[in-house]
Amino acid sequence: MEVKTTNQDGVAIVKITGNLDSNSASQAQEALTALLSANCCIVVDLEGCQYISSAGLRVLLMIAKQLPSQGGSWALAGVCEEVKDVMEMTGFSGFFKAYDTVDAAVEAIKK
Repeated sequence: MEVKTTNQDGVAIVKITGNLDSNSASQAQEALTALLSANCCIVVDLEGCQYISSAGLRVLLMIAKQLPSQGGSWALAGVCEEVKDVMEMTGFSGFFKAYDTVDAAVEAIKK
């Protein structure tokens, strides 16, 4: 798995490529945790992620719980059907705002 962070219009874009599973969840968590600050905005780009395990879902849930208490916002972008299915089957889809593209996610969380 590869985690790459960029910035677009003041929003941190975290692109995750590869599987987000127990072998890689700690790397993703470190990258996301490093971005947490008051009023921060984060988009997690999962376009290159074809598989997510419970460990990966825990990382995303951690962000979903921590950001609002700090006044921040976040969203997912580019979630493939396989990952959407896992989120729906586990009941996680209701916790996450997901958009088709990074641009759409950035626009939505900046409002």
